[in-house]
Amino acid sequence: MNHKTWNNPVRIENPDTGLVQTVKTIREAKTVLARSWPIYHGSQYWKAEKICDDVLHGRSDAVEARCAFIAAAVEAHFHIH
Repeated sequence: MNHKTWNNPVRIENPDTGLVQTVKTIREAKTVLARSWPIYHGSQYWKAEKICDDVLHGRSDAVEARCAFIAAAVEAHFHIH
């Protein structure tokens, strides 16, 4: 597996807008975190940001980033599909 790609994409739905996004890579996760996230950024958001950066710089793996991204999405009240 490419260390920047997830085997199982994560589909999230923003309950406020109904926008559904499928996230397949670390770079896509970073984009969603930066552009599609609610204004409030909790601790899981910041953790996901850091771990995604770590993966992009070879200091972590994609599985850890996927878990952190899902935790941030749960914290932000996104629906996970």
